[in-house]
Amino acid sequence: MLSQNWYRRLLLSYFPIFLLTVSILIFLSFLVINEISRQETAKADRISTGYMMDTLERSVSEVELDILSDLETASVYPLFLNGNNVDNTAVTYQTIDRLRLLENNNELIASIYMYRDTDQQVLTLHGIKDLNAFADRDFVQAALQAPEQRGWSSVRSFAEMSNDPKREVITMYKRLPLPFGDQGLVVINISVYAMKQMIASMFNPQVSFLEVQDASGVPIYPATTTDDAEHGKTLTTLHSDRLGWTFESGIRAGQLFAWVSVISYIWILIGIFVVGVSIVYIIYITRKNYKPIQVMMERIESLQLGGESARKDELSLIDHALESLIEQTIDYEQQYHENLLIRRRRLFMNWIEGEHPENMHQELQNVHIFNDYVRSSPTEVSTELPYYAVIVVEIKDYDAFREKGNVQEHNTLKLALTNVFQELVQQEGLQGWSEWISVRRAGIIIYGIQQEERQWNRRLFDLAANSREWVEHNLHLTITMGTGITVHDLPQVQQSYESALQSLGYSMTLGRDGIVMYSDLPQGREQESYRYLQNIADLVKEFRLTQEVWRDHLKQMLDRAENEPLRDESIRSLVLSLLQMLSRELEGMSEPLDTLLTGDAANRAMEAIAEAETVEDVHQALLPYLDQVYTHYVEAGESTNYHALIGEMKLYIEDHFANPDLSLNHLSERFNVTPKHVSHLFKAELDIKFIDFLVQLRLQRAEELLYSTEDTIQNIAIQVGYANSITFGRVFKRIIGVTPGDYRKLKMKPASYESK
Repeated sequence: MLSQNWYRRLLLSYFPIFLLTVSILIFLSFLVINEISRQETAKADRISTGYMMDTLERSVSEVELDILSDLETASVYPLFLNGNNVDNTAVTYQTIDRLRLLENNNELIASIYMYRDTDQQVLTLHGIKDLNAFADRDFVQAALQAPEQRGWSSVRSFAEMSNDPKREVITMYKRLPLPFGDQGLVVINISVYAMKQMIASMFNPQVSFLEVQDASGVPIYPATTTDDAEHGKTLTTLHSDRLGWTFESGIRAGQLFAWVSVISYIWILIGIFVVGVSIVYIIYITRKNYKPIQVMMERIESLQLGGESARKDELSLIDHALESLIEQTIDYEQQYHENLLIRRRRLFMNWIEGEHPENMHQELQNVHIFNDYVRSSPTEVSTELPYYAVIVVEIKDYDAFREKGNVQEHNTLKLALTNVFQELVQQEGLQGWSEWISVRRAGIIIYGIQQEERQWNRRLFDLAANSREWVEHNLHLTITMGTGITVHDLPQVQQSYESALQSLGYSMTLGRDGIVMYSDLPQGREQESYRYLQNIADLVKEFRLTQEVWRDHLKQMLDRAENEPLRDESIRSLVLSLLQMLSRELEGMSEPLDTLLTGDAANRAMEAIAEAETVEDVHQALLPYLDQVYTHYVEAGESTNYHALIGEMKLYIEDHFANPDLSLNHLSERFNVTPKHVSHLFKAELDIKFIDFLVQLRLQRAEELLYSTEDTIQNIAIQVGYANSITFGRVFKRIIGVTPGDYRKLKMKPASYESK
């Protein structure tokens, strides 16, 4: 219905104009040929001038792109801008060579130079000089005052050296490093004379005329303006957005038309008058009827909400614009919320890691954190002392938590936890900011105004206790909380965070209620865990000697670690050292025992110890496993009757020590035990290594043969179990102190003869 009314109104409004237009068509028909000729001439002139302008813009753009591309790819420019290089002279010459290559590659370039912020030095093809001594310093200073300005300047006079002649150039500058750096500038000067030469080569001054002016109205081509009667009527006026230049062109006087119209100028004036009146009337009626929609269309076009609907009627366009506006508003709100969450977490992590920005107060206000509490600026005077503290929250048994639900549910629950922490802080009359700092840990920065530190610490403990109780009761999660030290300035929050991590490291020994206050941590140096190594060695010895008191000593060692106290990592390290030492001592006694020491049972025990929340949990996880190992160890010892076994092995060695093949493997096969167990039995029962016992028997017999017989040393070596006299002689000298030959010459007596 709305479209039909609009159509009738327009039709009735334009009908009188239609009658008037038909009445004067006869008088305007004779102008058609003249108009066609003028339009074709203007079209050709516009194409020619447009080509000329496009060529200039394209040439300038090529210069700009070549230089900016080189600035982005060449590594020497950042070295020059840094200004702290080991060899500044080499970097300077390399940079000049790059600039000279760029200038030589394009005849339009009049000059390229760079300005460095760190020491206010300007680098040209002639070298480097201070800004105050640079001839073009006024332009550089103006550029530094307007770093956001884009595009080419108006025509200006330029001289690189104070004694150089002035040249007309247009200039562009960019901040370095690209795109919006803060270390310096690159200034590109293009020769106006070279551009004039390009213009002169692209049109015929005998037929047409051309005037080019910059944005300030200064004539560029030709250098001076000409009289209108000389060059004729302007047919084309183009403006270059890139250069800021205006191009005006047309056909010279006497060249536009070669024939004289035979039509009366009176009729021409009448026709122009009638057409003008019709145009004025049409514009008046159209604007009057179209004005409301025009206002809406202008707003829609200014906001670029029309899109593809610009080809439809106005009402469809307005409808599409409203839909687009609603969608953009929804998308903007969603994107703003997501960006705000990302900015908050980045700012949170930078703050606790000590990398916060200098304008921290402003950043907190930008992300809507502590708006009602944090002073607007660090210089603002306050009569109340601010208190800051960090609490680190850790989810216990995170693997079990991860098995419940999917990733999206986990993220939703974590988001809910951060909101819960912040609300609980507010209930205590404080302000809190909570973010997840790892997959299983969240941090809470607490801010408030307090008159007494003791009361502040009490409020922190109550807050931690209430938070832990709420989470366990409502979300069925077990958490541990470590509080940091209290600080009074924003940069010191990092110290509070680090101390909160230290507190969390004592959760086994000090966190009996799931809360570790930093004030409860041991003062001074941490207790050295290496002092427990002797206790571990004694416990392993008692275990190996089947002394039942090892269980009591294990409990005493863990109780001592809890009372001192030790950090969680130190306690787990002690337990790991105990298991490793026990494994080395018992390995090889029997296959079931080896499986128990290195198999799934050992892995399950280590996992239980890693997930333990208290020292008592460590003891409950460790003791059943050690009992199982102890049972298998006792069974292995009883089954082999190692006391009798070692006696049989000793007699066997004494009878067969002359056998060169006698070794641990030989005894292992002979007595059906592992070689490692044989070595262990010798060390445990005889307090001597197997090889030392064997060498002792062989050399004792060799001494007797050297003293009582005249056999050769080679024969004696074979009789005591050595394959050759060389090996026998080396072992004999190392143990006895002299060679077998010297022993016989000196007529030394064996120890067994001397005792007789």
